[in-house]
Amino acid sequence: MGGRRRGSPKAEPGSEKTVPLSSIASIVRQTLNPRSRSAEACQYVVFATSDVREGVVIGKKEPVPLSEVASLKKRFERNDVLISRSRPYLRQVAFVDDEVLGPGIEAELACSTEFFILRSTTSESIAFLVPFLLSRPVQKVLSASHPRFYQGSVLTLPVPERLLADRDDCSAEVIRGIGFYRRAERTLARLIESAENAIAPEDAPGEISERLRR
Repeated sequence: MGGRRRGSPKAEPGSEKTVPLSSIASIVRQTLNPRSRSAEACQYVVFATSDVREGVVIGKKEPVPLSEVASLKKRFERNDVLISRSRPYLRQVAFVDDEVLGPGIEAELACSTEFFILRSTTSESIAFLVPFLLSRPVQKVLSASHPRFYQGSVLTLPVPERLLADRDDCSAEVIRGIGFYRRAERTLARLIESAENAIAPEDAPGEISERLRR
């Protein structure tokens, strides 16, 4: 016990066999510099840490030109896993699904530099890492590094071989669950649109507020 590094969980003798997370995924550091002329022709959807929670990218943003990107960002791709390195108790972890942008939106993906971006070292999905990273033991380790943890804290996390053996099924379930969430988003969006259409054109916002106070 005396040789164990603080905040770095390790398997006890005879317990579950593990592999380091670094053997499954790497941290990518491709950045987007607003002053870069080579990226001026693209549109970008930029996500903040508040746009990610409990395994899902929840923020809905419109594409913007590079001129409207205020500071250095990180670029990421679909099928990556995002994890915010600040305030772990907020559980800002997400798998980047194929429907992360709204229907018909074509843009590059960028995020706050507060995120670590995990990418599979193989062609296999790493969606299964989302429930692992959100699990209580892992969250406890990351929270011990409050207010921020370093990439080594993530890459050295011991992933149980039993979880790794079920990665395909687990990843498929994570992706399926996020798909349900996206369908719920679309349903709610349609209902909001219906409500907006039901409001008479003459009902200006001030008039609606006045009616609600009555």
